[in-house]
Amino acid sequence: MYLEAQRHVAPSDPRTEPMRRAIGAAIGYVPPKDKPEYDASLLEVCGVTVRVGYWRKFVALHQWFVGNVQGGHDDDRPAYVSVETLMELEEQLEQVGDDPASASGYFTAEEDETLEESDVDYTLKVLHHARRLQEQGWDITYRANW
Repeated sequence: MYLEAQRHVAPSDPRTEPMRRAIGAAIGYVPPKDKPEYDASLLEVCGVTVRVGYWRKFVALHQWFVGNVQGGHDDDRPAYVSVETLMELEEQLEQVGDDPASASGYFTAEEDETLEESDVDYTLKVLHHARRLQEQGWDITYRANW
């Protein structure tokens, strides 16, 4: 289960030059001095994806994303997570942290599964960071591979 942040990186934006240069060096890419005219984007770094959060077998949280973000489709495709959706999940997890008995009102889980306080705390930290990235222009997506 992954929460990821993606951002377009404009090749002509001087603010992203250090990031593009570092990524290019990491993948062994050196831009040619004269690009062929037919391909103006030859291997240029044009986007970045970073992992904001990772969970393993947090079924209740996965089911929440399936129902609230993925339209009931439980597959490996990334699904966009809006600011409002992150805020809603954050509010629900904060309430669960205050009142664990309220978890069933928001989260569907197996009969023997309970929401662990450490999972809730970690998830709240991830959501806070994801919202900060959204404020800076990053798109947040959720995907899971079971």
